[in-house]
Amino acid sequence: MLSIGKAATATAVAVAALVPLVVSAPTAGAATLPNFRVGFQLVDEGGRSGQGVEQFTGTANFGSSSSQFAGDSNDFDPDGARINLNPAFGGGTLNPVDFRIGGQARDRGRDLGAVVFTPWAGQGGGTSDVMTDPDAFDPDQYRVIIETRPLPPGVVIGDFRLGLNAVDRREPEGRPVFTGWASGGGGQSAYAFDANAFDPDGFRFILEVV
Repeated sequence: MLSIGKAATATAVAVAALVPLVVSAPTAGAATLPNFRVGFQLVDEGGRSGQGVEQFTGTANFGSSSSQFAGDSNDFDPDGARINLNPAFGGGTLNPVDFRIGGQARDRGRDLGAVVFTPWAGQGGGTSDVMTDPDAFDPDQYRVIIETRPLPPGVVIGDFRLGLNAVDRREPEGRPVFTGWASGGGGQSAYAFDANAFDPDGFRFILEVV
């Protein structure tokens, strides 16, 4: 975290995108993937306390959707976040849809940052720009988004998982964290923190696809 007196000139720092494999034609051994929704949860005090309510998107089979904004317990300057690849209630398999994961940050309940997305799963997935507020300084709340479209002809998504990375200006980025693979039931990631586990300026989404 920078002091308020320091210049806030953050723009998303480009990172090398993940380059996972997307199967270009159906294979007999391809996994059956579950229909899913995505959750987002925030925590404070370096992960020791201040856990907020987890917020969820709708399920992918019902098309594009967004969660409510999630905050920590006091909706002010959370220290970490985790993402949840959550199989749909009642089971069911994922329709042949393409999808990408994104989100938006908010500060003081009104200052909305830009919506950012990963590349599409059908394009191999990858990493989003930084999800942050307009001044790129300590957002209070975040929401997660699923966007869907028809799967490109001939493309099969064998498996995928979701990840998150915390970013703070002029500090090393935190360690990326990941959910389990969709074929294994997904689940929550660990909490993602920046280098000092204090007031990150935003998060990057990761969509890893095989």
